[in-house]
Amino acid sequence: MSEILSGRSRCPGLTAGYPLVTALPALVLASSLVVHGEPAAASDKPAGSAVGSPPIESTAARNAPYLSMGMAIVRPEGARFVDGDDGGQAALYGGEGLFDAGAFDTGWQFRLAAGIRFRSGPRMQLEVAPPRAFDWRGNTNYRNGGEHQPSEATLDSWQLVLAGLYDLPGWTLGSGRTARPYLGVGAGVTRYRVTAYVQQFPDPDEPTGYLRRGPEGEIPFTALPDGTGGTFTWTLTAGVAVPVRESVHLDLSYRYTDMGKIETDAADVSIVRYRADGTRREIRVPINATAVDHRTHTLAMGLRFDL
Repeated sequence: MSEILSGRSRCPGLTAGYPLVTALPALVLASSLVVHGEPAAASDKPAGSAVGSPPIESTAARNAPYLSMGMAIVRPEGARFVDGDDGGQAALYGGEGLFDAGAFDTGWQFRLAAGIRFRSGPRMQLEVAPPRAFDWRGNTNYRNGGEHQPSEATLDSWQLVLAGLYDLPGWTLGSGRTARPYLGVGAGVTRYRVTAYVQQFPDPDEPTGYLRRGPEGEIPFTALPDGTGGTFTWTLTAGVAVPVRESVHLDLSYRYTDMGKIETDAADVSIVRYRADGTRREIRVPINATAVDHRTHTLAMGLRFDL
């Protein structure tokens, strides 16, 4: 397949990619560290409760449902589209060192969850992240395609995750309320659709060769099949809940999410090139799926309402 795309054999590719986003949950916890007193044990009654009035965290004595909502900024890791499983068709890249390296863009996403806090301490919640589009920007490394071989695509996805969380001993604030850090893990599903996946070759090594432009400067390109599917998704979470009223908490958190492999379908790829006389030609070739490992780092802020 590589010979069709470049007109020649390939050499080892770029080593592109983005560094792993380092997230420090401690930064999230900083908002709760205005400490006036000793750390509060999980079962301690918070200071500052008036005599005869209900304690701030009276829900700890019963199974208590809650709702939460908020916004999150999602930053995907750098990644590479490579050949997927062999489905009996041609491989697009055809080599271990050949790929499309880039990343999906960073963006905002709305989050909604419904959960329950058990008397024994743990919490469980069902979370949904509604559909949101993320744009891919990458660079392929076909031989003779030149240094700049831009690619772009759009990923639409949504998630449903069941998470278990555990509130740790917290810190008593000046108001007499307790800010509690927490840790959590989750598992669920991501549904996705990849569309408009195009690889372009504006500056080939041989401008008058196989990757020449059209008579009006048209850039030769390769259009990949769309892809749809669902993947198993797992998460790790660290955060802190700061009470703002008796039944309302400000929730700040960091989350790592692994959505597994996002794939294009095994279908026809469209290869558009221009002949020496300027005429356009399009070649359609069935190819195997291509795949990318999709992982994200998320910082979220929201409100949690005890019911």
